[in-house]
Amino acid sequence: MDTDREQSESRQTAKAPQDQRELLRVILSSIGDAVITTDKEIRITFLNPVAEKLTGWMQEEATGVPLETVFKIVNEETRRTVENPAHRALREGVVVGLTNHTLLIAKDGTERPIDDSAAPIRQANGKVAGVVLVFRDVSERRRKERLGQDSLDYCENIIATLREPFLVLDKNLRVRMANRSFYETFVVSPADTENEFIYDLGNRQWDIPRLRESLKEVLSNNHSIQDYEVECDFETIGHKLMRLNARRVREPGHHSDLILLAIEDITERRQAASVLKVSEIRYRRLFEAAKDGILILDPDTRQITDANPFIAQLLGYTREEMIGKELFQIGLFKDEEASQAAFRELREKQFIRYDDLPLESKEGQRREVEVVANVYAEDGQSVIQANIRDITERKQAAYNLEVSEARYRRLFETAQDAILILDANTGKIFDANPFHQRAFGLFPKRTRGQGTLADRTLPRSSREPGRFR
Repeated sequence: MDTDREQSESRQTAKAPQDQRELLRVILSSIGDAVITTDKEIRITFLNPVAEKLTGWMQEEATGVPLETVFKIVNEETRRTVENPAHRALREGVVVGLTNHTLLIAKDGTERPIDDSAAPIRQANGKVAGVVLVFRDVSERRRKERLGQDSLDYCENIIATLREPFLVLDKNLRVRMANRSFYETFVVSPADTENEFIYDLGNRQWDIPRLRESLKEVLSNNHSIQDYEVECDFETIGHKLMRLNARRVREPGHHSDLILLAIEDITERRQAASVLKVSEIRYRRLFEAAKDGILILDPDTRQITDANPFIAQLLGYTREEMIGKELFQIGLFKDEEASQAAFRELREKQFIRYDDLPLESKEGQRREVEVVANVYAEDGQSVIQANIRDITERKQAAYNLEVSEARYRRLFETAQDAILILDANTGKIFDANPFHQRAFGLFPKRTRGQGTLADRTLPRSSREPGRFR
């Protein structure tokens, strides 16, 4: 019995290393990386399926073959043979990694970029029995890196051509890059900008508590900065008003965050807006206080878009009642056809004038008006402004003067006394009535302006210089 037990234990002891080797082979065959093992002469003892696929060599044909024959590697840039890391691992007894940009050339000539490492295989007594080489195909990773770099280059080219200043900040708020517009706008150099903390730029003009909080929010909570305005005194360009927009993005091909920061100088725009506002206030005051009626119309629809208080008072309509109406609807033209004809003429000439146009108010009161209309551009759109002056009183005054003149002329012509109209400075006759003609035998046409009163009424002998005063 003891003998049988001893034999059984002996068989189990002999089988244990075999079982361990089989377990190791199964494990190495199952992992996702390629694995090659060698003896201490750097001859291949094992390839797992991934290594077979990448090298193009099967286990059976590769066993006993020198590693350099199966595992051929070169530098992808220089094409020179790279030292096999297994040699150093065996020689120095340390784990060795491949240098960057290493290509594996398979049996059929296929080239693949790889990462790998080699480590010595030690026996229980510590002696080196061979080398294990672990490597992987990084083609897909390299492709993604290239795509990421291409994307980054593409983005940088876009940023470089932007007209407004632009910064790319890393997660530590240091400047990764700035575009040409940034350097030109702030009159700084890349040496003074790149890799610098944003708050240290210039005279620390960006070191603003609110901006610090906003950029922190951008990084931590992915909040964007939209139209944040700051006033700064810059060393190179003086006092400016800037509008900032910022957004967090993920750097292509990496897992780090970047901040894109756009900076827009709105100093001149704000000044122009202020001037425009003042101008608009002045225009509105003139518009509201003008003693002429003013209508603003749309050239396409012919409808009123604005009206001042004077025209509202003149017509008896409120401003709201006039908005959206055409001119004939508020009594300025007799009908729609006349209104359309006026607009056609205005489009052709860009200006029209009516010296005497009848107008009828809402209550039916008739007025005489003078209308001057012209077309001009406002914010890129054509508008019509019509100035309407009430000339009713002026027309009435002219009529009254005409009537008075007619009455005077009748009295002048029918008077039974001689009447002369003289120039007060020269004494020359300006006019003479019919009775004077009959009395002195002088025709009015010959009399007017042809001599002094003394020339026409006194004997020649009594004419002396200075007698007529």
